[in-house]
Amino acid sequence: MQIHVQLFSILRDCLPPDAERGKATITLTDGATLTDLVTHLGIDRHLGYNASELTSTASWQVMVSGVFELDMK
Repeated sequence: MQIHVQLFSILRDCLPPDAERGKATITLTDGATLTDLVTHLGIDRHLGYNASELTSTASWQVMVSGVFELDMK
């Protein structure tokens, strides 16, 4: 599946080199989770945390099909 990602601040460094203005389209397998995305982009390594710990304890603002999902883990 393809997802559109927008990252801010220091997390922009985790986007592919062709990303523009903090935005990129990423391809993940169907059924991928937020943890899968964090691992794919290397956000966990960039911040120095385990991906599952990071996604379960940090605050994330995620939009799915144009609707904000408030309880993303």
